Amino acid sequence: MTRDEADTKLRELARETAAAAKGYIEKALQPIVAGYIAGELSLGEARERVMDLAELSSPRIDLMLSTQKRRAQSIGQLASQDRVQRELYPAWRLVRNAWRGKPRTDWPERWAAAGASCGFEGALQNDFIALKDSPIWAALGRGEGGFRDTLGDPFPPFAFGSGMGWRRVGREECERLGLI
Repeated sequence: MTRDEADTKLRELARETAAAAKGYIEKALQPIVAGYIAGELSLGEARERVMDLAELSSPRIDLMLSTQKRRAQSIGQLASQDRVQRELYPAWRLVRNAWRGKPRTDWPERWAAAGASCGFEGALQNDFIALKDSPIWAALGRGEGGFRDTLGDPFPPFAFGSGMGWRRVGREECERLGLI
């Protein structure tokens, strides 16, 4: 993902958030979400500003804001992937990187369904590792297998409140695993 593509996607995230909250929050949400994503507002400050605009519950607002921030962070990860980074770290490992009181236990099923939809092209069947350009990432985001809580993105968090993210996987490990 280029810097221009990342900037476009970030603008889309802000518009999407505002559209999803339309009727509750309207256009005033965009600068709040943008400020939170940019680190200009803390989660608490953003929550207070949103709560001033609408009568939504604090957990619901937190989910909306944190999901958009995690999506923006993933876009940043993708935008920073130059040729050298892709050469040194050609794959991602899907990992839990945010604590959840009640984490989903269906990630093996999600991975299997997404992998089956693309023939596990560039992806391992027995571990959550795939090349950065593997179609499995898009399949996870689409919710292959009937998962309806997905966000439609080929990058984490993949589903609302999932707590899942990426860790890069080095070339040596990819070779050892037979990915390249």
